[in-house]
Amino acid sequence: MIRVAVIDDDALIRESLKILLEGKEEIRIVGQGENGFDALRWAAQCDVMLLDLRMPVKSGLEVLSEVAGQTRVLVLTTFDDDAEIVRALRDGAHGYLLKSAKPQDIVQAIVQLYQGKSVFDAVAMEALRRSMKPEGQEKLADLSERESEVVAAIAQGLSNRQIADSLFISEGTVKNHITAILAKSGLSHRTQIAISHMKGEL
Repeated sequence: MIRVAVIDDDALIRESLKILLEGKEEIRIVGQGENGFDALRWAAQCDVMLLDLRMPVKSGLEVLSEVAGQTRVLVLTTFDDDAEIVRALRDGAHGYLLKSAKPQDIVQAIVQLYQGKSVFDAVAMEALRRSMKPEGQEKLADLSERESEVVAAIAQGLSNRQIADSLFISEGTVKNHITAILAKSGLSHRTQIAISHMKGEL
């Protein structure tokens, strides 16, 4: 059972998502909220959080990095501002969809995040592409060949288990490689690894 929290200041959106998700056997709504303080309160009690970025009192952007350290975060918003998207990805969002996404796409994204994957729609990927620095920039870290393979797999959205299977190594070894990559690069989570790889920094 995937425990989901929905944080959005629009009551209609919250109710619509509740109706959509409660109809799925594998998903259970465990919490709802309307601002960043609610997001912080529910972060440790859910497997996946649907988080709006712009909310009164305290926005989703203000708490994203802290929330993403406790649960998988799917940003679900109506805004497609490039700077906001890039900041959300850098602050640890594991997925990014516009609220105009098809209901089945939202459900699928929740399942994929729960499985350890990342889900970013075309709008987010294009914003990230536009934010990239020119090629030839200095690398963040000098990685081994195997670590580079793990980085590429993370950028493809593979889970640790899938990476282990594709590289014919144990899941524990994958975790060790990720720990080493984070230490060498100075990054703090796998989403940043994926972004850095796409930017040519890893």
